[in-house]
Amino acid sequence: MQSFAKWILIILFISTGLKGQNTEIEIRLSNGELKMNFPSIYFKHNSIDYTTMPYTVDSCFKYIALHINDINDFVIWRDSLETEKLTSQRIKKLKTGLNKYKETRNIYIESMGKAQKISRQTINKGNNNEQIQYLLSLNSVFDIAKTRVLIEKSPKQGHVNNPRLWCLNCWRNHRFSKDYRRLHVTNATKR
Repeated sequence: MQSFAKWILIILFISTGLKGQNTEIEIRLSNGELKMNFPSIYFKHNSIDYTTMPYTVDSCFKYIALHINDINDFVIWRDSLETEKLTSQRIKKLKTGLNKYKETRNIYIESMGKAQKISRQTINKGNNNEQIQYLLSLNSVFDIAKTRVLIEKSPKQGHVNNPRLWCLNCWRNHRFSKDYRRLHVTNATKR
């Protein structure tokens, strides 16, 4: 019986050693948490070249040019190991590329400085060079921000809330009386 238990323990140790556990980065990649998002443009680490993306850079530029009026912010991120000079070169390249589709004189691309999208600790958890390079490219990215603020139309301010002295209907409906104003004006403001 003891030899059977020993064999089971040996098999468990060998199987976990061979199979291994997924690292945190692999789990996050498989869940889609760390993935490239359209229309963001990603760069290779310490380079002004674009990295391979699941979509083309031209499609990003076309999308941005088409929706330029809806975009509030243009932001470029960089890794903490990269320089601000590299960021300014990337901005020039982005403006040149976008200029093919839309005039970009009035567009301001804000540099996020040393702020990172992905922390250095997360990048260092990558278990192979390909994974680390992918995470570094996620850190070097040009993003846009579209925010839609729904403006709720206020109800039409008519004679109910503001009775007119020259309006015969206001006089007929007693809109100047305290009872009418208490019933109708307070109910209109509660809506």
